[in-house]
Amino acid sequence: MKIGFFFNDPSPHSGGVFTYQQDIFRSFLELAAKSHHEFHVICEHHKQEDFSALPGRPDNVHISPMDAPEPPLTPRRRVKLFVRRLLGKGERAIEKGPKISRAAAVLVRNEIEFTWSIGHYEHEAFDVPYITTVFDLQHRLQPWFPEVSLSSLWDIREEFFSRYVRRAAYVITGTEEGRREIENFYRVPAKRIRVLPLPTPSFCFNPPAADTASRLRALGITSRYLYYPAQFWAHKNHANLLHALRLINDGETEPFQLALVGSDHGNLDHLRSLARTLGVEQQVLFLGFVAREDLTALYQGAFALTYPSLFGPDNLPPLEAFALGCPVIASDYDGAREQLENAALYVDALAPELNRRCGSTIAGKPRTAATDDRKGSYSCAQMDRDGLCARDFLHT
Repeated sequence: MKIGFFFNDPSPHSGGVFTYQQDIFRSFLELAAKSHHEFHVICEHHKQEDFSALPGRPDNVHISPMDAPEPPLTPRRRVKLFVRRLLGKGERAIEKGPKISRAAAVLVRNEIEFTWSIGHYEHEAFDVPYITTVFDLQHRLQPWFPEVSLSSLWDIREEFFSRYVRRAAYVITGTEEGRREIENFYRVPAKRIRVLPLPTPSFCFNPPAADTASRLRALGITSRYLYYPAQFWAHKNHANLLHALRLINDGETEPFQLALVGSDHGNLDHLRSLARTLGVEQQVLFLGFVAREDLTALYQGAFALTYPSLFGPDNLPPLEAFALGCPVIASDYDGAREQLENAALYVDALAPELNRRCGSTIAGKPRTAATDDRKGSYSCAQMDRDGLCARDFLHT
């Protein structure tokens, strides 16, 4: 069978989606050579050289770029097209029938029989059976957050899921909670939904050798600290974490620092202002986007990962923390206990007082003892070490 693999190669600044897709793609390349299928990586036209140069690409994996997108329809192009129609130069195109999308065209050109998208990849190739992936449906569950609803975002997301999820041959999601949401909101039959838990990112298993202490000093870490790697979206709930930090540090002779890593999506200025108002600005480090070596060092040196995000049903940072020996305080979002089991301390992320109590529980122990209390972390950290998730995709 000829299988198309839609891969939109997201930016590292996109966070967990980038990490997830890169790992799945890497495992796919390793496993594809053992398959009798023929694979086509479908990418944007300008990415063809990058994908073609991938080391270790098996002979049955081909790079099939889509056509370059047409230039914007400027007033000058409108006039030019109008003149061509008047002169009858557009008749040949009309005779060929309605124009198909770039994605559909590459499938027809390569006689592809089935496609697979590992991310929220939007395409117009509905006539070929496909597998798609759903990470969350939070625009349905919490539509008041601007990142899923502002302007036309809610309508865009709803149109995407209504069309792509309902017509998919199979839908991949990470948890049973995710399965229930897909069934509930879009009436997809249970037999067409596959639950494949998110894999622990591969960089956690073989972290680069580095002087962690020096890296942390360079980042401004001078004492024990809590760590939260998350883009600055409203749903990431940094604001309540700042309130919790003030409560945790109240009366402490050695106050905690809070290291925040991630790209700004419109909420950073508000959080800087809030930190000043709460009197914790000296303890908060807004580090922005950091290199992977720094990311790893921050996990390894943190007193705990604090993960107050309000979105689920699954997330990657707690898995990264488990693998790197970092205790986890996580919000009790829908799906959290299914994904993280007994390996985290759970809090109501909208109640800073509960965050303070949970933080104090960990703070009363040495870091190693706090980690040992979460024995389940070790089993969670083993997930997908051998590319099991990619293998399950191929089996599906």
